[in-house]
Amino acid sequence: MTTPSDTDNQWRSKWGVVSFQRRRFPRIDVTLPVEYSILEAEKEGARSVVAQNISIGGLLLILPELQAVSSCLKIRIYIGVRAIDAEVKVAWTELLTGRERNEFRCGVHFMNVAEADLSFIKEFIAEYMERNK
Repeated sequence: MTTPSDTDNQWRSKWGVVSFQRRRFPRIDVTLPVEYSILEAEKEGARSVVAQNISIGGLLLILPELQAVSSCLKIRIYIGVRAIDAEVKVAWTELLTGRERNEFRCGVHFMNVAEADLSFIKEFIAEYMERNK
């Protein structure tokens, strides 16, 4: 005869862990070159980094320095031959460990981007998703 705890364990073993991402916008994993500067300190010059994914709502950037949540950045994203300028706000950041130098994953969302550029990003994502089904 099985005990209730055995039954619970068997029941649990039949079910996997499901992780749902509740994202407002579809996100694609693609490496894009990006230049960024801190909005308040633009005179310091732009730094080259990469975005690891993009959505109509924002990007995941890999930065060489920690940026505070809610700080604003000016970015230029290169998608093919098109350069898109935008202002973004840092939503979250985390340290990537086990690397030769410190790098930070940084989720940003678009604050100010031209409507034509936003439409281009939307089309780029749709085409990418269609090609990679």
